[in-house]
Amino acid sequence: MALGNGWVGVAVLGAITLLNAPAWSQDLTEQAEPGPQKTTAFVGKVQAELSVVPGDGICAEAAQLTILRQGQVLLSQDLALDYGDAAVIATQASGGIAEGPALCNLSDLKVLDLDGDAEPEVHLGNFSGGAHCCFSSLVYRYQPGATGTQGSYALTTHPWGNGAFELEDLDLGQDGGGQVVPEWISRDDRFAYAFAAYAASFYPIQIWRYDEGSFADVSRDYPKQVYSDAYSLWLRYRELRQELPLPEPSQDVTAETEGQVYLSVIRSVLAAYMADKYLLGQEADGWQRLEQFYPWRDRPAFITSLKHHLRSTGYITGSFTQPVQFFPGGTFEYLSGRLLPGDVHRYELTAREAQQLQLTLQSGQVKAYLLTPGGKSLGLLSPENKSLGRPLPQNGSYVVEVTAEEESNYQIFVEIP
Repeated sequence: MALGNGWVGVAVLGAITLLNAPAWSQDLTEQAEPGPQKTTAFVGKVQAELSVVPGDGICAEAAQLTILRQGQVLLSQDLALDYGDAAVIATQASGGIAEGPALCNLSDLKVLDLDGDAEPEVHLGNFSGGAHCCFSSLVYRYQPGATGTQGSYALTTHPWGNGAFELEDLDLGQDGGGQVVPEWISRDDRFAYAFAAYAASFYPIQIWRYDEGSFADVSRDYPKQVYSDAYSLWLRYRELRQELPLPEPSQDVTAETEGQVYLSVIRSVLAAYMADKYLLGQEADGWQRLEQFYPWRDRPAFITSLKHHLRSTGYITGSFTQPVQFFPGGTFEYLSGRLLPGDVHRYELTAREAQQLQLTLQSGQVKAYLLTPGGKSLGLLSPENKSLGRPLPQNGSYVVEVTAEEESNYQIFVEIP
């Protein structure tokens, strides 16, 4: 299943879709003009209402979410829309939501049980505006109160990037005691722009599961779907070899030529294919195919770049050491990966004496040590200490060394102004 893969000159904006929604909720929408547009959804004892005042453009002028449980209002909240700092400050003062994704075009209100615990969650979709970015989900989960008191609803947000998602029960009720518990089928948006322009980018499949207020990437648990996606990508590669006016393998191709543009499409589809092959544990076969079917002279550079991307996005696991590569003229980068117990990820970065280095642990149950060129520790990042900043004592190659006691994805922000 190749979800959302693009093509040269074509950018598709997919609307957020929930499969089988009629079985989970009833959606009653009023198109009231003038005034707020109201959408109501309910399942059993839980009811939600979204009230939106349309704006002049794609973004709403105002929005409010109300959630009732057993007839009692447990949440009634203005949603902070992205109209600049002044609007955010005003919304904070009135008690509205000011954190999370930029809220702009709100829709897709649903009430459904997302984790099989017989307690429905409330889902709200958001599109932030822009040419093709970004989609996100807001999920509100019921939190029981103390004995004799009302509970409350806690918010979890999940970004989908440029693409959308589908909800489908891939286990056919087997992971929820016979109940319908959907998986979230999406694409790995970290492959957008990585090897080609956005409209020419291809993406490996991603499958997520929501459980008790958090999302987890469970793509490796669904080899049938991953294999289908890999097969589709390989077929697309074979078609592109026939369709595109590609340069001869012996020809030198520079970044300014049309041939380089067409080659970037080939690199993008093969990169997504290799990600799927790692999810399947078939990376050896994948690399053998790439060596055989990518004959152009930039193959060594492409393989090096692809391995770096697959490692930084967590497809290649195990211990490694790699340099931190800033964009030309850039001052920051994100370090990300997937750690297993015993793995050590080492990132080397060259800096000068007295430069200020800032590290921030944005996600992950990991520890990250900042080491001097001589191996002396300058500090530790951890879930308890997520920020580290200090001037550097000498010129040389510094190391950020990341470890974990249990399997964990992570993302670390590094900046040297």
